Amino acid sequence: MESDMNIPREEAMYISRICWYKFKKVARLALYTPFVVCLASGTLENDTFLSFLGQDNYYYKAFAKAYEAAEKYTDDDDAKYALRDLQRIATREFKVQDSFLQEWDADIGKKCTLNPITLKFTEFLKATASGKIEGVCAEKFETEFERTKLPAYIFGAMIPCLRLYANLGMKLLVFLQGNPTHQYRIIIRNYASESLEELAKKNENLLDKLSITLTSHELSIVEKLYEKAMKIEVGFLLGQPLDQKSVIPISREHNLDEERLVIFFKFDSTCSVIDSSAILAEMTIVSAPKSDENQPENQPENQPENQPESQPENEPESQPENQVVRLLSEVLNSTWDDICKDYTDEYEQCIDTLLLTHEKAEKLDYERLHKALEQLSDFEKRANTRVSESGVLRGLRLDEIKRVGELMVLQDGCKIFFQSIIKNEQLNADIHALSCCWCSDLIRSAFSSDGLDVVNVHANEFIFEENLSTGVIVKKVEGPFDKVQIFSEVLNNYNDDKKNLTVHIGDTVSDLLCLLQADIGIVINPSPNLMRVGNHFGVSFIPLYRGIIEKQKTYAKKDSTSWNKLSGVLYTVSSWAEIHMFIQGSIYTD
Repeated sequence: MESDMNIPREEAMYISRICWYKFKKVARLALYTPFVVCLASGTLENDTFLSFLGQDNYYYKAFAKAYEAAEKYTDDDDAKYALRDLQRIATREFKVQDSFLQEWDADIGKKCTLNPITLKFTEFLKATASGKIEGVCAEKFETEFERTKLPAYIFGAMIPCLRLYANLGMKLLVFLQGNPTHQYRIIIRNYASESLEELAKKNENLLDKLSITLTSHELSIVEKLYEKAMKIEVGFLLGQPLDQKSVIPISREHNLDEERLVIFFKFDSTCSVIDSSAILAEMTIVSAPKSDENQPENQPENQPENQPESQPENEPESQPENQVVRLLSEVLNSTWDDICKDYTDEYEQCIDTLLLTHEKAEKLDYERLHKALEQLSDFEKRANTRVSESGVLRGLRLDEIKRVGELMVLQDGCKIFFQSIIKNEQLNADIHALSCCWCSDLIRSAFSSDGLDVVNVHANEFIFEENLSTGVIVKKVEGPFDKVQIFSEVLNNYNDDKKNLTVHIGDTVSDLLCLLQADIGIVINPSPNLMRVGNHFGVSFIPLYRGIIEKQKTYAKKDSTSWNKLSGVLYTVSSWAEIHMFIQGSIYTD
């Protein structure tokens, strides 16, 4: 029986595009391997570079045998012709690469032996070509008809290597601009060449052609082979022997006895998929009493003239003295809508006013930024007071909040990143969540499983009476000033026996002071307002990868590197996986 994960049959003709779309994020992580960082910066040692190129001969032989196997098993004459053409192009590419090697070292072929990480890919490709595929019974390919499916599987295992390097070349080209003396410019240009792109596209087109007759289940096998091959290739780059210092991963140069890594992060939207305020709002509305549930039983149709007037529609019946009084669901819905609309409108006005009342700075002006954020801090306090006084958070059960927290969906890669930090015994690391969330119990519950209960949570709190929230918020973290104060207090509470390396991960204006005070401020998909405010006060936002390359150039010259707070530079990323590769180093390897 086919699983729900199977690819629809009608998408067979686009299988190469589907696979690339799904796994190009994995390919992007190749940029964050120490080998590629040293290559891009031009600081890679020659012996390491030659050792890497020396593995091409083994790759070429594996590809040649795979093409032969695909030609043997296909029953399509056009496909056979296309395969011979691909073999010709692949041979040409290998000869170009080999000529580079000969220029560097004529005896390189004799010196380079098969690397174990190269063997992993060649054995994987060999096994695929012979029908030994994980999750597929070997007897499946005993019939001639079933063997005609093998060429599609072979291409699913080969293409990621070609596509990864073609993509890598294009990404690295930018680092050749203005640097005509880059010692590896020829190899980078070759990876970015039209000929390699042509080889990759022709392979992809043939995969699409060979996949047309596959079932949905068989297409899913192609996808799994594609994913595994991509991860093996990233692992190949990650595992390149590197006998030199590299600025990444951070953990590589971490001295357990002398240093401490302190990671701060914002929870809502940075870590969680859905904002906690929206979750708490939904909980209150769903669990609140409805108007028809509050009508007394057997109430006469017409009340006597001297009977007291009925309660207003928006008030529940009188409650016992110790019971938390709740608003009706209909009233809650309307009140929440008003609160959200007012908050959004007033927040935008606050940012606009903040920018209009302060001159634009050419470089970081932290003091003026700090002064300007007083307006935002005051606004956030007023907004929280409005929520607390409205009564919309009354009656939430503590056990329900914890249960919902445990089920919260976090951003892709977030949980894996923190787990890896905690499990790494070579890192002396502490993790702190700095959040304006109204209920710290919600965040703690989100990190209560999978070994993440060591995360320190700094957030606001609810007051509970007999397991029910009173609607009152104990305000501990309301805006940028509270966050940066806690940031400083955490660091001040450490002994002076170790040097702190601080990282802050956020995405909004309220994170700005902490981002700048951290040695490394990382912004995930920065909000437009964060960019506006930051740029206005002289903050520079640059892609993390570009910053890493520049640091590597400095590292090579000075034999040391430093990440400094208040540098005025914040680093942008699009995923937690990039942060993982930057700090921890190993992810998505098979």
